[in-house]
Amino acid sequence: MKRTIATMVAMWMGLCAQAADLPSQPSYLSYEGTAVDPDELTVLYTEAHFLAMDGPTVLERLVLYRCADGTPFARKRVAPSSQSPWLPEFAMEDARLGYREGLLTDGTDLSVYVREDAASDTEREALLDTPEDLVGDAGFDRFVQDHWDLLVAGDTVRFHFLVPSRLDYMGFKVRQVDQTQIDGRPVRVFRLALGGLLGLIVSGIDVAYDADTRMLLRFEGLSNVRDAQGDNYVARIDFPPAARRIEADNAALEAARSVPLARACAAP
Repeated sequence: MKRTIATMVAMWMGLCAQAADLPSQPSYLSYEGTAVDPDELTVLYTEAHFLAMDGPTVLERLVLYRCADGTPFARKRVAPSSQSPWLPEFAMEDARLGYREGLLTDGTDLSVYVREDAASDTEREALLDTPEDLVGDAGFDRFVQDHWDLLVAGDTVRFHFLVPSRLDYMGFKVRQVDQTQIDGRPVRVFRLALGGLLGLIVSGIDVAYDADTRMLLRFEGLSNVRDAQGDNYVARIDFPPAARRIEADNAALEAARSVPLARACAAP
C-alpha cells in the first residue's frame, strides 16, 4: 500500500534526526550566504548551511533561512536518496507563507509534493518516473562536480531538473559562460537554463565556482525562496570562503533544526 506523504515525511524526518549518529567519526561543516537584490544590493535574506559529513559524503544538509535582521523564517533538510547522488530527498518549509515542498523516495517510487500557502487544506503530490539524468535541489552541485571536465572543455550538458511547484521536471542545460575573478580568486561561471525555445526567452541562473577548489562562491538568478507575495526572489547570493567553519560537534546543526520559525520578517 502506498504510504501517504505525511507519513513518509514523518518517517524521513526521524531518519534525518538520527543521520549524524551513523558514522563512527562524523565531521560537521557550516557556511553562510547572503542574498541581495542584484540591482539595489539590499539584503533580501541570508542562508546558513549546516552539513553532517562522513569523509566527502554529505549525510545531512540543513539550511536555515533568515530575514535581513537575522530572524529565521524557513528551513530545508536534505539527505541522500537511493535514487541518485544528483537527486537527494529534501523537505522545505517557509513559515511566513505556509509554503512546503519536497521530494521523497520509497523504494523505487519517487514522490514530489507542494503546498502553496497556509490556506491550502492539503498538499498536492505526484509520483514521478525517474529519468536517469534527473537532478533535484542540492544535487545540482554534485552534478556540476561530476561533469566539471566536460563543462570547462566547453561542452553543453543537458539533463532534467525537478520543479516541485509544477510536480514535474523540465529539460535544462548547463554550460560555461565566463572565466573571471571574485575577490581575487579565479572562478568559472556556469549557466543553468531551460532547454529548447524557452531557454531563449527565460533568464538563466549563473553559478560561479572557485576554479581551483571547485567551491561554490556565487549564485545569481531565480532563488528557491519566495517573497511575501509568494513570488520567487531574483537574487545574488555570495558564499565567501571566510564564512566556512569546521564545527567541533553537531550543536549548530541541532540548534538550526529546532529553532522556531517566524511567520513574518520585520519591515526594513
